[in-house]
Amino acid sequence: MFSHKKFLDMLPELYAICVRAGEFQMKFRTNSFKINTKKNSTPVTDADIEANTIITSCLKKLTPDIQIISEEGHTNESGSNIFWLIDPLDGTSNYIRGGTQFCICIALIEDNSPVVGLIYVPSSNTFYYSYKNKGAFIKNNNLGDIQLFTKKMDSNTSGKIYTSSSINPKILHILQSKMPNIEVIKCSSAIKFGYIASGQGIFYPRIGPTHEWDTAAGDCLVREAGGKIVDKNMMPLKYNKNLSYLNDEFFVLADPHYDWKHIIDLII
Repeated sequence: MFSHKKFLDMLPELYAICVRAGEFQMKFRTNSFKINTKKNSTPVTDADIEANTIITSCLKKLTPDIQIISEEGHTNESGSNIFWLIDPLDGTSNYIRGGTQFCICIALIEDNSPVVGLIYVPSSNTFYYSYKNKGAFIKNNNLGDIQLFTKKMDSNTSGKIYTSSSINPKILHILQSKMPNIEVIKCSSAIKFGYIASGQGIFYPRIGPTHEWDTAAGDCLVREAGGKIVDKNMMPLKYNKNLSYLNDEFFVLADPHYDWKHIIDLII
């Protein structure tokens, strides 16, 4: 079992791993890089591959007995009871366009659920971290580590809804017609989980398939901040559920006590 004490002991090194990979990504962005297309038609760059090498090699030294499953390194193998699940560069398309909405995601899965969630945003040196039943935090170099809490819904159902950049306009229309006081913000990558966890948003709907490495770190982060991530049946996401690590649609809820089911039913 991976204890909270062990996590806290490793946290400075985990942060350093993210910073090292992030610095490479920021530096590499100013150079020309090779872009390939994977079997699932998504892009991958040299920066994805090199960041993966940095992160996996460091994790192997830190925890040699824990298996690593990565977006850039998995070969349809099943994870063990406990394993690292990483996306070394989430938001590759935004990265290719020279944007800032990309991040590093690292999660530790135990018994089909994330117990550790780390999200690092290289462009702003923002580091989110969480451990199961111990809270979610953001590292602030000036103010120290600050605990995060999700936003609770009020009678006006106002707030920000974060979506992917490619969301169907019909879904936006439904959301805006049923929740007229909301502001919809399109954003790339798992940074959206950090925004929800820190109280900046109330809802993040994702229609269509993703992979478990896209959600695991953010899942832990949002849960520990007081929110919830569910499927269309309002059930928590499970991990290590198939050899391709595929998710169906999911929904990030800042306030689990609000009646989101009627909204979800309208947009799926």
